[in-house]
Amino acid sequence: MEVAQGQPTARNMGVGKNQLHTRKIGVGKNQAQTRKMVAKDQVNIRCQCYDAQGQPCYNSVVNNTIFCAEHQNCQGSPLSGAEPRYDPGRYNNDFAVYKSHNCYSYGMNVIDIDLVKNCRKNKGKDCRKHFHQPGALNGDRYALNTVERRTCPNVVRLMKSDVPNITDTTFLGQCPANTSKIALVVDKGEDYHFYRLDSDGWWSHKDGSNKVKRYDAQKQPIFNPGNAARDYTQQGSDINYEDVCGYYCVPRATTVRLGQGGMRQHAGARKTVKSRARPESLPGLSWRDHRRSVSLRKKTRRLRRL
Repeated sequence: MEVAQGQPTARNMGVGKNQLHTRKIGVGKNQAQTRKMVAKDQVNIRCQCYDAQGQPCYNSVVNNTIFCAEHQNCQGSPLSGAEPRYDPGRYNNDFAVYKSHNCYSYGMNVIDIDLVKNCRKNKGKDCRKHFHQPGALNGDRYALNTVERRTCPNVVRLMKSDVPNITDTTFLGQCPANTSKIALVVDKGEDYHFYRLDSDGWWSHKDGSNKVKRYDAQKQPIFNPGNAARDYTQQGSDINYEDVCGYYCVPRATTVRLGQGGMRQHAGARKTVKSRARPESLPGLSWRDHRRSVSLRKKTRRLRRL
């Protein structure tokens, strides 16, 4: 694929052929933990580039990189100049921030002081109950509490109702001035997830109440969310973000306003597990949160059989 002049590529981002694929990705204490990003068996790790026809490449990676032999100089997503700097400590250094903000907040580069205050007041307990949710700013606070609505068209519609000047783009598309790129993926009927493009050409994300990170489900750095590993079932979760909804340009010149979601309490929700009340699933959680939710549902089913 032809590389546009001045645009980020695999080679000028430091992941070219014959380079050790070790990246400082800002996880752990003081954001300085260095993680070796190469899996023991690269056969099952997919190249994160597109082929000449613009289709995802399904070849296995080689040479301790995240690309196949054919795409060692893969073109990255064009930068507009408005991309946020990758600064994981802005979210990770304060428990009241990272426990109260999810992927939607992070993708939009938002820190909500009210959420932080409430989380700190509650000493970190149940902070995720009021995560920002697509559509919440315009009265659809509970829109995604119904699992059937957790689809690409619905999440996109709700996101654009919050931020009407969001525009559609592609991985290789150029965002206008004062905007930058995010990506949206969905596990249909289960959950949505956002990624954002940072100023150095890499992508980062924040899954639920977990900390900001730059690696995917296979611990590989994210060059392209559409081709990165998004299947967390191997980690004990039931989440696999199979559907790529698209890429979008979001405003960066001003702070985006988002609305708080919430857990809708059904009749009898305060009863004990023995009352057969089903644990409710919230959108925008982390895969670990989903794993806990699955565990609760399994426990509930066992009690029902008693």
